[in-house]
Amino acid sequence: MSYNTLAQHPAKTVTKTRKRRFAVNGYFFFVLPGVAIVLGLTLFPAVYGIYISLTNLNLGYVGSSFVGFENYIRFFTAADLGLITRNTLSFVAACVILQACLGLAAAVLLEQRLPGHQLMRSIVILPWVLPSVVVGLVFAQIFGGSRLGIANYLLSLFGIGQMSWFSDPLLAMIILIGVCTWRGIPFTVIILLGGLQTLPRDVYEAAAIDGATAWQRFRYITVPLLRPIIMISIIMGTGGALNSLDIPLALTGGGPGNATELISIALYKQSFFQLDVSYGASIGTVMLIVNILLIMLYLAVLQPRRRNEDG
Repeated sequence: MSYNTLAQHPAKTVTKTRKRRFAVNGYFFFVLPGVAIVLGLTLFPAVYGIYISLTNLNLGYVGSSFVGFENYIRFFTAADLGLITRNTLSFVAACVILQACLGLAAAVLLEQRLPGHQLMRSIVILPWVLPSVVVGLVFAQIFGGSRLGIANYLLSLFGIGQMSWFSDPLLAMIILIGVCTWRGIPFTVIILLGGLQTLPRDVYEAAAIDGATAWQRFRYITVPLLRPIIMISIIMGTGGALNSLDIPLALTGGGPGNATELISIALYKQSFFQLDVSYGASIGTVMLIVNILLIMLYLAVLQPRRRNEDG
């Protein structure tokens, strides 16, 4: 609209601007109920958990009082903090790397339209459909130390004696990582497979005409175009592994001793075994902060760099 039009019809212009602004702001009222529910189920529990962590609330006693950062000082000066930190970092790193690599490989394979690919897609999703506690209990029976365990039975077929799978700390951690990875791969496959189906086919056809090999097409076309989807899967996989409790608790329970005890198991034991809710809330707050820091790190490292428009 020109300057002369604005000068001739100022009231009409202001009315149109107000109507347009009201129409845009009106969408907010449709989003508000959903936003309120999400914030009520996420933000309020987080804030309330931070508040509880600053008190000495214990379900074994009546009443509580404000103690400040006493629970955090207790957590960061605990004798087993180093072991729990190493266990958690190694567990999360292994699960995320394996889920990302194996999930990407499976997604690329299932996207090739090979014979029976529809059936294979259904089979790949099965571990994700099963309840996590059931997965943990089933694998606990598979690697049971007696002859009833399937793993020991298979070893006996080759003349190998029984093994106490969960007695060795390293072997127990490997089994825990393997089971959690097996459980989490289907989710990564679903995300990446959906991303693969949105990639432009003409780019691959042009690369094939230029003589690019399958590995070159995967490295220079598939991976760069899937980078945002890979970032999302890594962020969600990290959060899932860091907060994982059901499978570790059902499979090893933190044993042998505390060789496989993760920070999530420590939170559970303090809150429900020791009934020290405030100390458990402080551990949960630390986990929340670590999750946020990891997400910020992923966004800084994995986010595609914006090209300079002037360059």
